[in-house]
Amino acid sequence: MDVSRFSKQRALCLAIGLLLAGAAPAVLAQNAAPSPNATINLIRLMVKKGLITQADADGLIAEANAEATQAQKAQASQSSLAAANDGAQPGDVRVPYVPQSVRNEIREQVKQEVIAQARSEHWAQPDALPAWLDRIAWSGDIRVRDEGRYFSRGNSPYFIDYAALNRGGPFDVNQIGRGVNPPIANSQQNRPNILSIQAHLGVDVKLGDTIAAGIRIGSGNDNNPVSTTQALGGGLSKKNLWLDRAWLRWQPVEWGALTAGRFANPFFVTDLIYSPELNFDGIVGQGHWKLASDIDGFVNAGAFPLQYAGNDTPSQAFGYQKNRSDQKWLSAVQLGAHWQIDEDMRWSAALAYYYYDKMRGRLSEPCPIYTGINFCSTDDDAPRYMQKGNSVFLLRNIVPDPSSLGNYAQPQLVGLAYDYHLLNLTTQFDFAMGSTPVRVQADYVRNLAYHAKDAFQRYPDGLGQPVNNYQASSSPSESGPYKSGPVGWLVRGILGNPSPMKAHDWNLAFGYKYLQPDAVLDGLTDPNFHLGGTNAKGFIVSADYGIAERTWLTARYFSAKQVFGPPLSIDVVQLEINSKF
Repeated sequence: MDVSRFSKQRALCLAIGLLLAGAAPAVLAQNAAPSPNATINLIRLMVKKGLITQADADGLIAEANAEATQAQKAQASQSSLAAANDGAQPGDVRVPYVPQSVRNEIREQVKQEVIAQARSEHWAQPDALPAWLDRIAWSGDIRVRDEGRYFSRGNSPYFIDYAALNRGGPFDVNQIGRGVNPPIANSQQNRPNILSIQAHLGVDVKLGDTIAAGIRIGSGNDNNPVSTTQALGGGLSKKNLWLDRAWLRWQPVEWGALTAGRFANPFFVTDLIYSPELNFDGIVGQGHWKLASDIDGFVNAGAFPLQYAGNDTPSQAFGYQKNRSDQKWLSAVQLGAHWQIDEDMRWSAALAYYYYDKMRGRLSEPCPIYTGINFCSTDDDAPRYMQKGNSVFLLRNIVPDPSSLGNYAQPQLVGLAYDYHLLNLTTQFDFAMGSTPVRVQADYVRNLAYHAKDAFQRYPDGLGQPVNNYQASSSPSESGPYKSGPVGWLVRGILGNPSPMKAHDWNLAFGYKYLQPDAVLDGLTDPNFHLGGTNAKGFIVSADYGIAERTWLTARYFSAKQVFGPPLSIDVVQLEINSKF
């Protein structure tokens, strides 16, 4: 026998044995049976090369199969032991543990693959949207309304529309005696089914940690301050858009802010004094602080320009005849508190003082209209916007025409007969009846500047006396005693969610409002109750019901009549669909 060949064979067999012996623990560690195909292929290759005989190969293959079977049995035994130790039951699925580092690597791999795909397909780019978009918040609302206005047949037909007289004036009051009427307000003809819309679109921007800004556009028939309602119709013409708000706010500390521009009403109010749609021009400071663990105090104070004299008025006057700068401003301060009595009970109250400066009209200097001029010295005292109710007087002290003392032109404008310095107390109580919210509101206002005698004793010879708010008479040329007053108040109860924003949210509200003629400025009041203005009292009934997310239906009924003067009863019915986003 060839010793060298025999030594080679023994060495090779030893190597194969070592290989098989080393493979067995590796297989066990990998939880998989050894692969016999690989070993058999190796043994056959050795036979082919002549390193071992076929008989030796058969022996090695049998030995390999025996060891593989033994390894499989050992693996099964270890799996059963592990299942017994960890409480696994037959049929349970084992999930191998993946280390956190591996998970992070997989996540990063997937992220990079998604970004690569987004870049290749152009459906998203990293940093494609600038960071400033995160600082912008959009908002808006849309309302569609059907309104009916119903006038009592018992109303007086002789109501002069002094607001229209100023808008289209001056009006020659001397023509009344010749059968030419001034603007007359409708008081008897119903106006059903007036369709209208209202729309706002606003954007608020956070410019920095302490600075914010906002802009809002809105609909509206004209530039009146109290409503953005736009009537439909008009030959299907396009509708108007107005700059409704534009403001900047600086909040250097958490408890206080300063806002300038045109912004929403900053005061805690109801609709007694101001229209719910009224915005304010000017500057306002607002602060709040803790008075106790369950009581928060607040303060609002500001200055708001109402009217400026035109730079070149009167247009026909020489430089030394131009009107002086009599600016009209509102200065206001309000102090209040919110008391959170418990989770479902909250009481709020505020005391405010609104000081309107130079709103009262002044009788002009003697004005020689007959010379051909078209202006008098106090024409700028005519209010820029009025509704109805406030006591007014004729502003112009017109000099008679020497050539026609009994029949001369008297073109007139009207001004307010009183100042308006308002003391206002507002309170609101929120609580729950079971799971149903309930709100009770009360509001009281008094014009501290009202003194009836001043309207009659201010100027000599009967000049400057009020021309409206006289008691009823049977003739347009006759009137009873003058009646006015400085007081207004409102009470209202709301059952249900006051601000329905979800499907099936609802509320029912009932209120009573009372406003004497000179309690507040008629030009800033709610234009729906008694169709705007003061000198009105009556009921307000409304109901809201949510039909979808941020969409609700509203039904509203105003029944109001005049406090003093000739009879004027007006009922207003409104049906609406509202949406806010």
